[in-house]
Amino acid sequence: VGAWIYIFVDCILMELGRSMEPFRAQNLTTGEWVGFASIGIALLLVEGIRAFQMSFAPLLVRRSRELKGSSRCWELILAPFFVAGLICATPKRLCKSWLLVAILIPGFALSVPHLPYPWRQAVDFGVVLGLGWGTASVLFFWTRGILWGRWPEVSPDIHSKAPGPHMQEPLAEQPQA
Repeated sequence: VGAWIYIFVDCILMELGRSMEPFRAQNLTTGEWVGFASIGIALLLVEGIRAFQMSFAPLLVRRSRELKGSSRCWELILAPFFVAGLICATPKRLCKSWLLVAILIPGFALSVPHLPYPWRQAVDFGVVLGLGWGTASVLFFWTRGILWGRWPEVSPDIHSKAPGPHMQEPLAEQPQA
């Protein structure tokens, strides 16, 4: 989990300065400010809340719980990949995780720098908001699990024919009220 927090915070710090340029310059039209805010809010909702808080953060923290001292050596060495569902996962999880890492993130990284001012800054602002919310979500779920034993109640999506000593059974589903 720590490696991912470091990566997220590093990305936030890299994008923060550029995302604040319109606030420093104060040179946007009303329409541009509306577009800037809309892009920021959309990325906060889609990336921060929908993707991170509701999906990736609980999965990341839940899979981190699966790693123990008795886990296979290579799982421990590749722990950041393990907790992100990039290895030792169900085929569906592997597909989702690798699609995100290999296609979507590089796609944004290659296309966004070509956007003109202020739209690149607007996307950077949205990424800062989304990653900030996502980082806070990971920290929330991880802290709640460590301190109070309340781990996210999601499937760890681990692909294995039989659970070994390195894995726990998935958490029991909570009855719906």
